[in-house]
Amino acid sequence: MRYSILFCLLLSLISCNKLYEWTEKERQDFKTKCSQTIYFIPDPISFTGFEFDEIDSIKVIEKSNLKKISTFFIYLDKENNLNRPEYKTYWTHIEKNLNVNHSYEFYLGKDKPYILNNMEMIMWAQYTMKGEGWGCEMGNFTIDNQKFEHVGNINFTKRGFKLQ
Repeated sequence: MRYSILFCLLLSLISCNKLYEWTEKERQDFKTKCSQTIYFIPDPISFTGFEFDEIDSIKVIEKSNLKKISTFFIYLDKENNLNRPEYKTYWTHIEKNLNVNHSYEFYLGKDKPYILNNMEMIMWAQYTMKGEGWGCEMGNFTIDNQKFEHVGNINFTKRGFKLQ
């Protein structure tokens, strides 16, 4: 019994050591590859301050150089969706690749469209107990000319909505 406790303690100490750290060259190569990534799946996207009937069906227009490329719809499921009711926050997943070089007009309610653009892929630290890791995420973008940097999720907040 005493040896099994000692063995478990030793095993846990060994397993917590960093087994892998990236070299500076590996980081730079990954950063270059990440910055050249064009497509990503935005998962998830949130909407704050909206009534559900304003966002249950969202029209999205994809544009490149002001030219319309495609139109698609996002449908939210009210059941199991309302997160933080005091903020009226809803979440959804889009199973479509978006292009960082395009702009997207989100039609939410009767308001003018919310414009998502100026997107940029960034390296995202993903450390574990075993060592260093990096991911490539779309983390820099603008919504209606408001810049967001190192943000993990796209969030549309209703114009004029104030947190209480």
